[in-house]
This record gives sequence, structure tokens and C-alpha cells, in this order.
Amino acid sequence: MDTLNFDGSCDPNPGGIMGFGWVINWSTGKAPTEGSKEKKSSPSNTNNVAEYTALKEGISNYLKLGGKGPLQVYGDSKLVINQMSGTWKINNQNLLEINKQIASEIKKHDLKVKFGWVPREQNTTADRLAMPGSSSKNSSKTSSKASSIKPEERKFVADVNSSSLSPQLRLKINELNTEPSPGFKSFAQLKVGGMDSFSRKKLEELQEEAGKKASSIVQNEFPKNLTHQASALRWMLRGLSTDLAVRKVQIDVEISKKKKR
Repeated sequence: MDTLNFDGSCDPNPGGIMGFGWVINWSTGKAPTEGSKEKKSSPSNTNNVAEYTALKEGISNYLKLGGKGPLQVYGDSKLVINQMSGTWKINNQNLLEINKQIASEIKKHDLKVKFGWVPREQNTTADRLAMPGSSSKNSSKTSSKASSIKPEERKFVADVNSSSLSPQLRLKINELNTEPSPGFKSFAQLKVGGMDSFSRKKLEELQEEAGKKASSIVQNEFPKNLTHQASALRWMLRGLSTDLAVRKVQIDVEISKKKKR
């Protein structure tokens, strides 16, 4: 059976930029199809509207690409999944309108669809694509599954359990390090919560502590920005793996850019 995973985001919620992401896995064995779009800020934008729109875009693209069904749809929005399944009432007029549009498209093509909820941790690719500014923005493309480093293959500069961190931060870093493909939201929610022993250290000191290999990684990733290099090294020294530390800084940069729009 073909499967469709979808996710939507709105930052800030409500009224912010909306992002929509979807991933189609084909039962024929051909490479998955990923797609994403975004919509500029508007007072009517909300997380729920974004989730519904992501589903609508995903199904529309599935049909355009010749999908005939049956189709299993997965999303981490309980509201959308339960309303599309008919088990929850729809009280919001905007959501009702999108719901009707999706139902009409399904009926028009006589598409057999099942809806199922999954936790965010099992929806990481769609979650990534739903981030405004994602690499697939405003496009739908066929690609191999997103490559990810297996947790057991990750490289570390420091042991998180030996670092002088708060118990909450240590727990969050451990969770990320053991997650094969952490989503955008997981990185966005990772915060020091003030200042720690690494916050005040300058780049030269961080480079000396982290070593030449780690310093080379951040120089290659952020060649013209010493601030970003320092931030990535700080996360490595806190115990985040080298690949995730780089990704954390990249996401922080994207969030900062969105706030300035």
C-alpha cells in the first residue's frame, strides 16, 4: 500500500509563516517523493490550518503523480486525523472548508484512503519539510530516503553525562543523540536555559577544547561566520554529536531569519 506522511507548521502561531511538508512512499518500490511549500504570514494562518493544507497538498501531489490507491495517510496531528476519519467534529469554519476540499478530491478520484495518527518522532521527514525554508521549498521531487547517521555511528567531542549541565538539558541531549532523524521541533526546543560554563568561552578556547577535527567541521559548515562556529562547538562540548550540533545551529539560524521577516 502507498503511504503519505504530512506535517504543517506556523511560526509564530497564529499569524506566522506556514510551512507544509509531505512524503509519499510507493508500494512499487520506486524512490519516495518529498514535497514542501510555504505561505507568507497572514492573520488567518494557524498550526491547524497548516496541518490541513499539508494533507491537501500531499494528496493532490499523490494524484498528480499517478497514485491510484489504496493510500495510508499518516500525520502527527490528532485533530486532522480524527476529523478526516469522522470521529471528531469540526467547529472551525476554515478547517471545515479545507476538510471538504480534501474529501471532495478523494471522492472525485474514487481514492481508497485510511488515516492513522503517528507520534512526531515517527514523522520526522515530513516535519523537516514543513519547516519554512526547507531545501524542497515550493517543490515536489523524487529522492531517496533522507540520509541519516545511525545513532551508533555518531561522533562525539565530549560525553554528555560528564558535562556540567542541568539534568533537563542532559536528558534532552541524550534523547537527540539516540534519535536516528530528529525533527525540526526537537532542535528548536533544545535550549540551555540561561548561561552555562560554555556560554562565555570564546572561539579560540572552544577550538582548543574541541580539537582540530571538530574545529575543521564547523569551519567547513560555517566558513564566514565565527559566531556560528562557536555555537556549534559549544553544543559539541556539551555532549551533542558533531552532526547534530551543526544541525542545531543551522536550525537556530533559520529561526532567527524567520523572526526578522
